[in-house]
Amino acid sequence: MKKQILLFLPILAVLAIEIAAFSWAVQATGQSTQNMATLFSAAVAILILISGLAPALIKPQNNHTLVACFAIVFAFFILVPFELKDLPLLQPGKPLYQFINIYLFLRLANAAILLPMAIHVSARFPRPTNVPARVIAYSYALSIFLFIPFLLSSRPWQRILTISLLFLWFTVVIFFFIRNLFMIARDPNPENQLDAQRARVVMFSMILAEVPLWLRPLTLAFGLDIFHYELLLIFQLFIPIGIAYAILRHDLFGIDRILRRTLVYGLVSLLLLTLYLFLTSSITSLFTDSITSRPMAPVISLFISALLFEPARKWIQGWLDKLLYPDRLKFQSAIHSMQYLLGRANRREEIMHLLNDIFPNQIGAEWGALKLFPEPDVAPAHLSPAWSTRLVAGSVPVGGYWLGARRAGPAYDSEERNRLSALMGQAALALAYSNAYESLYELNKNLEARVQEQTTKAITGQKALAAYEERQRIARDLHDSVTQSIFGMNLMARGLKAAAPDSFKGQLAELETMAGNILKEMRLLLDQLRNAEGEVNADLSGSIRGLCDALSRQSGPEGGPLLSTGLEIPAGVIIPKPIAEEALWVLREALQNVIKHSGSRTAKVEVKKDSALRVTVRDDGFGFEPGVTLSGHYGLRGMRERVLALGGEFKIESEIGIGTSIFFVLPLPRS
Repeated sequence: MKKQILLFLPILAVLAIEIAAFSWAVQATGQSTQNMATLFSAAVAILILISGLAPALIKPQNNHTLVACFAIVFAFFILVPFELKDLPLLQPGKPLYQFINIYLFLRLANAAILLPMAIHVSARFPRPTNVPARVIAYSYALSIFLFIPFLLSSRPWQRILTISLLFLWFTVVIFFFIRNLFMIARDPNPENQLDAQRARVVMFSMILAEVPLWLRPLTLAFGLDIFHYELLLIFQLFIPIGIAYAILRHDLFGIDRILRRTLVYGLVSLLLLTLYLFLTSSITSLFTDSITSRPMAPVISLFISALLFEPARKWIQGWLDKLLYPDRLKFQSAIHSMQYLLGRANRREEIMHLLNDIFPNQIGAEWGALKLFPEPDVAPAHLSPAWSTRLVAGSVPVGGYWLGARRAGPAYDSEERNRLSALMGQAALALAYSNAYESLYELNKNLEARVQEQTTKAITGQKALAAYEERQRIARDLHDSVTQSIFGMNLMARGLKAAAPDSFKGQLAELETMAGNILKEMRLLLDQLRNAEGEVNADLSGSIRGLCDALSRQSGPEGGPLLSTGLEIPAGVIIPKPIAEEALWVLREALQNVIKHSGSRTAKVEVKKDSALRVTVRDDGFGFEPGVTLSGHYGLRGMRERVLALGGEFKIESEIGIGTSIFFVLPLPRS
C-alpha cells in the first residue's frame, strides 16, 4: 500500500503543478481557461488524460506512472489552441517572454517538458530498453538549455535560431521515440512477442498523431495552413484509440479483462462525445454565415449531429467488438448455436458429440470432456481444465463437464462462466430427456416382439384349452357309451358263465376276463384324458415347427416371407415342459433377432437331443463384433440369462459380413 502511494505522488504532483499554473494564468490575464479552450480541444484533452491516468490508477507501476505524467502534460498542452502567429518572433528590443501572454508561455513550457518526457517514456515503455539513465537526464537538461535562451532572446535572428534548434530537437525526439518502438516491434525472440505486438500498435498510433504535429510548423513557415488546429486535434485521437486497442488486444498494461473492457468502453464513449462536439461546432460554423437567423444555427447543428450520433455509435460499437473482442463474439455465437442444437438433440451419443467435439472447437478451446454417471466424477487424466461443473437435472446428478483453456485468447471471465453454467443446465435437461427418449424407443422397438410373444402364448394357451375341453368331451362320451357297454358285456359274460354248460364255461370265463381287461384299459385312458392339464412333458418338435411355419407365412417388408427357416429336428422331441417353454422362448428371440438385425430373410435351425437339448441358429446376415456391447440389445442378455438359469451354456459366434451363429445347450433330467 505504501509503495502504491509513492507511485501516485508524481502523478498528483504533476497534476497539481499544471492546475496551479493554469489558475495563475486565469488570475493574471483575467481570461478563464474555458474561454481560451474550445469544446473539442477540451474533449480531446480529457480523453488523452483519462487514457493515461486510468491504467496507472488501476494497476500502479513505475512505467504506468511515467505514462500518466506524460499524458497530463500532453493534455494541458493541447487544451488551449496553439498558433505560431501568436509568437512575436520579429519584434525586437525586449526578451521574448515579455511579448507573450501567460497561456502561450505555459503551452511553450509544456512543449519543452514533453520532448524529454517522450524520450523517457520510449526508453521505459512498453518495456525497459538499454537506454542509460544519464541519456534521459541529458535530454531534460538539453530541453531546458534550448528553451531558456529562446525565452530570453531579444533579437529576431536569435529567436529564429533558437526556435529552429527547438524544432530540430523535436525532430530528434520523434525519431528517437519511433526508433525505440521500432526496435522492440522487430524483436524476434518468441518470449518478447507480446511486447513486440504492443510496440507496433503504440508506434503506429504515435506516428499518425505526431507526424502531423511535426509537419504543421513546416507548413506554417512556408505560409501554408494545411493542418488546421482542429484537424490536428483529430489526429491526436489516434493516441487513445491505439492505447485502447493495445490494452484489449495485447493486454498493454496487464489489466484485468473486465476492467480493460470497462476502460475501453469509457474511452470510446468519450471519443464519440468528442466527435459529436467537433461535428456540432463545425456544422454551427458552417450554418452561421448561411442562415439569416443565427440563433437557429446551433439548433440545426444539434439536430443533424443527433441524427448522425446513433448510427455512428452502432457502427463503432460493432467495429470495436469485431476488432477487439473476436473471442467474445465467437463465444456468444457458439453459445447460441449450441443452445439451438441441444434443443433439437434427443440421443445421448449426439449430445456427447456436441459437447466433446463441436462446442470446444467453436469457442477455440483445447478440449472438452463430458462424463456421465456412474463414471468417476474427475477430470480426464493429464489434462488441466480451465472450467468445470456438474450436470444436474432437477435434483438428479447426470454427470460432469470439463472444458480446457482457449488455444489463443484470454481466460473465461465471469460473464462467460455464467453462460457456460446456463448452457450446461440445458445440457443436463437434454441428457435427461434423451434417457427417457431412448427408454421409450427401446420399449417401442421391442413392443412388436413382445406382442407377438404374448399372442403366441395366448394362442398356445387357447389351443391347449380347446384340446383339454375336447379330451374332456371324449372322456365323457367314452364313459357314457363305450365304458358302459364294456361293463355290461362283462356282467353278461359273468351271468352266462354261471348258467352255461361246463363245455362253455371256459370260453365265457375268457370273455369275462377280456371284457375286464378292456374295461381297465378304458378307465386308464379316461384317467389320462381327464388329467391332461397336469402333463409334465411336452413335444418340442411340434412347437418349433409351428413357430417356423408361422414366420414363413408372414410377409416381409420386401414382399417375400418374413423368415424362411431350414429346420433339422427329429420327430417327437419329448422333454420336460418348463425346459421346452424356455427353449422355445430362446429360439423365438433368436429368430426375431435375425429378422430385426441381420438383414437376412433366411435362417437355419438345428435341434438335437441326447443327454441334453442342443439348439443352433445360423444366419448369413451383416454380423457384428461379439466383444462390443451394443446399446439397446437386451434380447441377447435375456437369452443368456434364461439359458444360464437352467444350468445350460450359451455361445455367440459372429463375423461382420459373414453372419451370426447362436448355440445353446439345456441339460435334460435323466429318465
